[in-house]
Amino acid sequence: MKPIGPPQLAPATALVQLIQENPSLTPATWTIDTEAGSLHGHLHDGGMEALSAYAALIGGEVALSRGWQLRGVVVRTHTLSAVWRDVTVRVAVVLPVSGVAGSAVAA
Repeated sequence: MKPIGPPQLAPATALVQLIQENPSLTPATWTIDTEAGSLHGHLHDGGMEALSAYAALIGGEVALSRGWQLRGVVVRTHTLSAVWRDVTVRVAVVLPVSGVAGSAVAA
């Protein structure tokens, strides 16, 4: 089904619903991809616990990036990808590799 209205309307509506219906979620910085009609969030606080709360709510799967250096610390991006209310939603958090249980840096 073709979206009705401007391409940013569906992800913007989904974001408003997500925040209104779940005010206890850790706040994120959000952007809307108007080309894809998707919603992207970046968590600055809360770590894996915050990302897990989003996953419990919207479903989806978490993918890990390869380890990379940030200010001398090896980090990895954990990205939750889901479709919620007919909108593709991605929520990411960057964490030190040593701070994630069972993690190892890919060579």
